[in-house]
Amino acid sequence: MPGHVLLIHGWSAPDKSMAEVGHFLTGHGYQTADLFLGGYPSMSDDVRVGDSARRMQAVITEMQGDGRLPARFHLVVHSTGALVARRWLADNYPSGGAPVDNLLMLAPANFGSPLATLGRSLLTRVIKGWKRGFQTGTEFLHALELGSCLQEDIALIDRLSPDGETASPFSIAGTRPFVIVGACQIPGTQILGEEAWDGTVRIASANIDPRGMTVDFTQGSLTEPKLTPWTRRGPDETPFAVLPDRHHLTVLRPAGKWSESNDPQTADRLSGLILAALAVKTGADYARVASEWTSVSNETRKLAQDGDEADALRERILGRASANKSRFNEFYQIVVEAVDETGLPVTDYRLWLTAPKISGKNKVSAAKPITRIEIDAQNNLIKDGHRNRRNGERRVLHIDRRALMQSEGFLKKTLSRAYEPVLAAAITAASPGEKIAYFSRDARAGSGLIRLRTHSSSEPGGGDRFLRRYATHFIRIIIPRVLDDDVFTVRPLR
Repeated sequence: MPGHVLLIHGWSAPDKSMAEVGHFLTGHGYQTADLFLGGYPSMSDDVRVGDSARRMQAVITEMQGDGRLPARFHLVVHSTGALVARRWLADNYPSGGAPVDNLLMLAPANFGSPLATLGRSLLTRVIKGWKRGFQTGTEFLHALELGSCLQEDIALIDRLSPDGETASPFSIAGTRPFVIVGACQIPGTQILGEEAWDGTVRIASANIDPRGMTVDFTQGSLTEPKLTPWTRRGPDETPFAVLPDRHHLTVLRPAGKWSESNDPQTADRLSGLILAALAVKTGADYARVASEWTSVSNETRKLAQDGDEADALRERILGRASANKSRFNEFYQIVVEAVDETGLPVTDYRLWLTAPKISGKNKVSAAKPITRIEIDAQNNLIKDGHRNRRNGERRVLHIDRRALMQSEGFLKKTLSRAYEPVLAAAITAASPGEKIAYFSRDARAGSGLIRLRTHSSSEPGGGDRFLRRYATHFIRIIIPRVLDDDVFTVRPLR
């Protein structure tokens, strides 16, 4: 038997937005009585993601008590629905044991959306909120904003741990996660200038396999700080499929007629992926699906490449070899949080990309002249930089991997022989006052260097192992808080 399915919608959408997926499932063996549309008031300013998750637990308990929902079922969620479902799992089943077999996330906003800040604008309040007294779901939009604390809080329960813990709501034998996201943009969203996204969420922010590390400048040196990678919770690899023909809305319409491709194999792929995810029962099934979905994503990646093979692929899937390639570029999303060694947030800091010099004289400083290397990195690698509005110590960078790694890119062509083939981030934090300085008392704005990605496999400290394509990366930076000598003094009584 196929089993029961609970479908959960996204921000600003009604529960009926999931109906087409439900009807698709009934056409493939699921019974109408086995399908439920879960709803939550995402447009109410006073409701938080955690509130929806708590109410979700009460409703599921009630349904299982009266027999409408069996002991185990599947979840299919869209966009913000992923945050609600993951919050529910994290709050109630942090070590596993949830009543869910397969959690299929369609275009999930696991690590934010560039549209969340626009959602609080006057224009959006007029368009979205006029029927609700101009409410647009302020708390949900804060949760969806790039770099929000909630996104990391959930990830630190279900996918990552800075302390070596491995317990998770997810496991191959328990609740198995899956992610499908499109690389096609909603018509009109091209005006926002984003790439590698589906018109609402970035491919890297949809992926539920994040990475993390703590960079401690109180240990080591300012150019070689102590790096501590975070531990993976749950499965090492989640089945993750990037589809070239779907955007944030059409990923909810499995029928081939909603595809942006005239290639039958491509157009019908979404429906097959949905059925494959919900049919998984064993670890072997899960591994097989993960491998098959990686092949799907690899094919999408090729659409950004040059050469005859890539031209033929674009001709088949997109209808023309000269189709826009940049929207299929792979990106890294990097979320940085800066705190001092006492745990206080550091909000007045600057991040920029650079490369260490081979000479080893890497005196990173805001007082040094800006180099050509840094200008190139700023203009060609960073496609977006965002400061979280609620938590100013949190910044998000969207970095073009292709511009970094291709033959004409930053690591292989831009860097001169004076530099190591390494992408690094430099951070400069302004002194908070006369008595306290960051990094060093020698400068009003101290600086440090973090190695992120090398072109050499022998890079010490795991720099070449940190950044991964199509993924979000958390970096927690601990900055030395240097006290002036007269913050506390002792002198003899005279």
